[in-house]
This record gives sequence, C-alpha cells and structure tokens, in this order.
Amino acid sequence: MRSGQWCVALGILALAAPAHAESEFSLYGDTDGTVKTNGSHDGTADSFSAAKLDLFTQTSANRWSFLAETMFEAGTDNSFELDVERVEVGYLYREWLRVFVGRFHTALGYYNDAFHHGAYFMVPVGRPTMVEFEDGGGLIPAHNVGVHLDGRLAVGGDHIRYDAEIANGRSGDPLEIQNNHDTNRAKALNLRVRYEPGGDLEGLLVGANIYFDSIPANTMATTSETAFPFHFGPIHEWIAGVHAAYLEHDIHFITEAMVVEHDEQDTGVRHRTYAAFGELGHSWDDLTPYARYEWTRFPTEGDPYYLKTAADGYQMVSAGLKHATTDNIALKLQTGVMFSRRPGTDPVYSVTGQLAFAF
Repeated sequence: MRSGQWCVALGILALAAPAHAESEFSLYGDTDGTVKTNGSHDGTADSFSAAKLDLFTQTSANRWSFLAETMFEAGTDNSFELDVERVEVGYLYREWLRVFVGRFHTALGYYNDAFHHGAYFMVPVGRPTMVEFEDGGGLIPAHNVGVHLDGRLAVGGDHIRYDAEIANGRSGDPLEIQNNHDTNRAKALNLRVRYEPGGDLEGLLVGANIYFDSIPANTMATTSETAFPFHFGPIHEWIAGVHAAYLEHDIHFITEAMVVEHDEQDTGVRHRTYAAFGELGHSWDDLTPYARYEWTRFPTEGDPYYLKTAADGYQMVSAGLKHATTDNIALKLQTGVMFSRRPGTDPVYSVTGQLAFAF
C-alpha cells in the first residue's frame, strides 16, 4: 500500500470524530468462491476472492452530517487497492429539504443508492449487472461528484420523495470518475421522483428518473479487445428509467427498467441500450430464498461509449439462499445461468458461495 493511500484513509478517519459530535464506525466486507462453466473443460474457471473490505464512518452534529466510505478492494492484478467511494457533507434543513455535497452514489433507480458496498445488506451475492459500479461493467454513472438535494413531502396519507443533482458527470473514459475536476463545462443533471402510498400499500415505492449529461470526445486508439475503435466525438447522454420496490412483511421485491441513449454530436447517430431486472425473495426467520432475472440489449450498430455490440446482449437467471446466521454474518449460495446473444455461444453456468459480514 502506497504511503499516500494510507494518509487518505487515516485523514478520513480523523475527520470523522470531531468534538461535540456523535460518530459511528462500521466495518463491512465479504469473501466468496465461484465456479463458472459453459460445459467444457476449457470453458471452466474457479476461484476464491477476498473481494472487499469497507470502512464506513458517519458523524452528525446538530443538523450537519459527515459520511465517508473507504474501500479496500482486490483488483484483477490480485493486489488490494484503496478507493474513497463516498465523501459527503450534508445539512438537514427540514424533512422536505436536505442538501449535501461531495462524492456520492447517484440517485439513479433504486439499487444504486439503496445498496452501497456492503454485500451483507443485499439478498443476492452482488448487484444486478446493469447497475454495477463503473469498474464492474455497469451501464450507469454509479458515482458522481457535485451537489445533491432531496426531501419528502406529505400528500394526505401518502408521500412524495424527490432527488435533484448537479454533478461533474462522465468523462470520455467509462471507467473514470471525475473526482478532482470536470473535463468539460457541461454538468450532469439528474432528477428522481418517487411515490410512497399509505394505508394497505404502505411499504411500496414507485419511482422514475431522468438523467442528462454531455460526454467529451475520446480519441484513444483501437485495442485488440474491441470490435470497433475506441474513439468518438462529443456525446449527449440521457438515461430514463422506472423502478419499484417493496421490502415489507418479509417480502423482498425490486424491479428496474431503463433506456440509455448516446447521441453522437459529430455524426448525428443515436445509439439506444435497453436493460431491466427483477428480483423476488421471501424471508422465513433467518432464511431468504430468492430469484433474479436480468436482460440487456445493446444497439445493432454498437455503442462507442460502452464498447458493446448487439452480440454483447444477454439474459441471466439466478436463484439462491441467504442465511443470516447472526446480526453480523450472512452465508449465501447462488446458482445462475447466462444466455448470450452472440451466435454460437453456449450458456454459462455459475455457482457462488459467499460469506458477508457487517460489524
């Protein structure tokens, strides 16, 4: 671990405990083992992973709050890397207005800011692919740096929630998060509105999103892994989606659907990607069986930003069991199968076991 990285981590922890403030410190993580196969010896892979160690700190003083989430995560080179996932300073004015600034999980759909980096709190072993984090191949800008406003308004016995954000948005590299500065002047705008009924439907949440951004040009050269050049001119991006969730009475139900459009400003060509998922589970004491379905379709002509073609589309079905052995430890076993749209590709079957903890 480089000395600079340790300084960042220690600095965050030091800031999290000022005088006259109430502070909480939590530790999350998971380790898992996975086997994937397409039915052939050459197409079979198995490995163990110490995937994540998450340090979560939250401090409040009167109406002010501070939140920091620092992740030690194993990379593809088998070494741990340190990432500052969230740093937020917030002020609660009233129930109908809260403001915070910093680096946050974008309020897109339901999953992205309902489940953060602690696998213990999720029912399945991981996030749906379409809402994975940037380095996990997700379609959304999961992290952003800027200003976030949210609030809750009473409408009779029901409630309306809103989220509004202005942030740096995406750069020309899909894996990059613009933490220090924005590479263009245009800012990303995001609005989410949710309806929470009362009465017999209390616990249900139904919402919709609209997100706009201007992505600067990328002129990187073609790579051997890409089916088309990794270069494009300026892109206008918009993401529209709907979601619903019900997590009451031992029922776990979440579904999301979205469309992502990338408009190339130099050529006028538009690329649309569609994605959706749904997951359902039910808890009996400390056992929760569950199932999830995922579907993604990329444009026939390909998307220059995602570096995906129609052949990269897929359907995935998974099912599993979560056993909350204690208030701090959960064991999960999940099986799945992925069907690719690529011609001549066999289905890929997987089995994953996971131990997740939260202290």
